[in-house]
Amino acid sequence: MSQATTSRPSAPAKSSYQPEIQGLRALAVLLVVVYHFWPHRLTGGFVGVDIFFVISGYLITAHIYRDIVNNGRLDLGAFWARRIRRLLPLSFLVLGVTAIAAVAILPSTQWATTSRQIVASALYVENWVLAGDAVDYSAMDDAATAVQHFWSLSVEEQFYVVWPLFLFAVVWLAARRGAPTAGRLRRLMITFLLLIGAASLAYSLWFTAYDQAQAYFVTPTRIWEFAAGALAALVLQGRQFTGRAGNVLGWAGLAAVLASAVLYSSATPFPGYAAILPIAGTVALLVAGGRSPVSGVYWWFSLKPATVLGDLSYAVYLWHWPVVVLAPFVWLGAETAAGKLLLIAMIILLSWLSKIHIEDRYRRSQFLKPTRRSLAMAGTGMAAVAALAVALPWTVALATQGPTVSQDDDCYGYAALANPEACQPVAGSGAPSPSVAEVAEQSKDPLFPDCQAEFDTPGVRECLLGAPEETSDGAIAVFGDSHATAWLPALEPLAQRNNLTLKVYSRSGCTPTVADLENPGTGRDLEMNTLCTEANREIVKRVAADDSVGTVVVAANQADSDFVSSEGFTSDDPQIEGFTSPWRDWLDSGKRVVAMGEIPRLQTGDGPDAPTCLAEHARDPLACAVPESKAFPWGQNIRNAAETMDDEDFTFVETTDFFCRDGRCHAQIGGIVTYYDKSHVSHTYAANLSPVIEDSLRKAGAID
Repeated sequence: MSQATTSRPSAPAKSSYQPEIQGLRALAVLLVVVYHFWPHRLTGGFVGVDIFFVISGYLITAHIYRDIVNNGRLDLGAFWARRIRRLLPLSFLVLGVTAIAAVAILPSTQWATTSRQIVASALYVENWVLAGDAVDYSAMDDAATAVQHFWSLSVEEQFYVVWPLFLFAVVWLAARRGAPTAGRLRRLMITFLLLIGAASLAYSLWFTAYDQAQAYFVTPTRIWEFAAGALAALVLQGRQFTGRAGNVLGWAGLAAVLASAVLYSSATPFPGYAAILPIAGTVALLVAGGRSPVSGVYWWFSLKPATVLGDLSYAVYLWHWPVVVLAPFVWLGAETAAGKLLLIAMIILLSWLSKIHIEDRYRRSQFLKPTRRSLAMAGTGMAAVAALAVALPWTVALATQGPTVSQDDDCYGYAALANPEACQPVAGSGAPSPSVAEVAEQSKDPLFPDCQAEFDTPGVRECLLGAPEETSDGAIAVFGDSHATAWLPALEPLAQRNNLTLKVYSRSGCTPTVADLENPGTGRDLEMNTLCTEANREIVKRVAADDSVGTVVVAANQADSDFVSSEGFTSDDPQIEGFTSPWRDWLDSGKRVVAMGEIPRLQTGDGPDAPTCLAEHARDPLACAVPESKAFPWGQNIRNAAETMDDEDFTFVETTDFFCRDGRCHAQIGGIVTYYDKSHVSHTYAANLSPVIEDSLRKAGAID
């Protein structure tokens, strides 16, 4: 294994155990656990993770520096082998147990996402997977998986891999200019740390302002936190501020950490500028040696209860989050205060057993001490966990899948709704085809991935589907939000059958109105709303001037309850003109307009989506149906605007009948799951409705 060497410096660095650091670890894990169990009480407890980052930078850099000074070289293989023996065995155990528990406890709709993230966690790239999901519109509403907390462990492991390589390069550069003294090597390392830390902090400030959701997870925005701890280790070399100054600095550091834990929340732009407070507080705690009884903060951090919890902190961190996520699925009391306290006690007991039988055993293992064996164990463990995470849900799904409704059945899909005399029950007599798990994945696997612009994308995106423009007999334009996109599996084959080009102009979260939107209740700022409105106005002009377009299909979600415009537009009193003005412009240019009615919603708020509900009620799919009176909780602007139209070339398509019968709207119809979430039509059901929608358009004269 690679080594960097120098002559042995004359001034070896001292090594000393600092029990108060275990107390600091206890504080970090306590903040995280309380935050995860009571997120509305300790809203900024997530800063506990940042404390861990600073401690890691402090200890690992001090350790590497001591090795170089004392031994005259940096043995990368031995360093990585120690980290592997210390950290990976328990993490593999937690991931393996979670993989089994997830299949046993969670609805099948969550298996695929959990499996994917377990694999990512085993490979220590979970933070990058979550960063990708953070900017994926289809994944934004996904429930947190039982291994999501591995994002921070992934960042740490990446740090453990890359950091020694950087320091290896520093040692190598120093050695090329002659045998360095300990002081010269230290100054060179400090210079390097200042540069890389400043670059990471600058990037963190910029990227957090640009895209906070993604910035929270990516490694470059966090490197400066490790560097802060590393600088504290090298600048002071284990020395600390003592006496009254140490006491004051220590308590000030603790106050900074606790203030950020109490005052911050999920709305705080983080890491960015906000991370400076807890990081500075943690550094102050590391360098302030105020050990006076009672008055010294480190006196408290060195007490036995604090150091014991610090010893267990790694195991507690690993075990607590799967318990938080999985326990409510098997125990109703998990959401009560007494239940949470009982679960925390169980986590501590489990962590104590894990430390004794897993952490300590493998860390001290003589068999694994050779570097090659440690590396082999790491590779084998990663492969085994990944294989378990992938194979187990697939095997269980295959073994438990019952007979499905045949697609050739006369009562498959919409036919079951349209023929009540011949087709009972509405849901169908077999398991859905495709399965609920497959339908749940449709939100992450769109059939036409490049056809929908995201709400923050400037300009207009046009997507061409159906027949090629050069040989087609005309075009149909599709205008609307993600609910318009959801109809593409019905409209695209329809266009193909009639040799028509489909020109798609859809934008997620962007209601198809030309009104100036000030607060559509989506949490977007005025800039995002302006992008939406400007794009809509440009689309209206472009479609009106396009002679190839003979028909325009408009579709949208139900309006949010606080949807308003600069003209006082609300869901109760729609600003009709914002919708009808484009329709009249298109009608005046000789086109037909087809407005698709808003579709019923199965759930609002925190209720389960259609696939999840069906997975939980596999034997009674009708339990997931909702009364039609509750399926339209928000304003139906398309419907309200359509009622003001009086033009033979305008058609309103009643979509409620596609989902509801006898006053109830269904999550499963004729063996097809109707929605891939709470309100978007599933690809399968939309495609099944294609002939029905085609018939509606033909009757309206929109298709010859």
